[in-house]
Amino acid sequence: MVESKDGQHFVRFKASNGETMVRSETYASKASAKNCIESVKKNGPDAPTDDETASA
Repeated sequence: MVESKDGQHFVRFKASNGETMVRSETYASKASAKNCIESVKKNGPDAPTDDETASA
């Protein structure tokens, strides 16, 4: 979790190589940013994926 310059919070999800894969929206409270993390943990493993790199 990261605090932005204006005091809001956001979450960066990084790959194993340290590169940022996803950045969340900003949240006014730290608790809301933590809820974002928990939601991804809960819903991520079963979420559908769309591989846009596949040839058409």
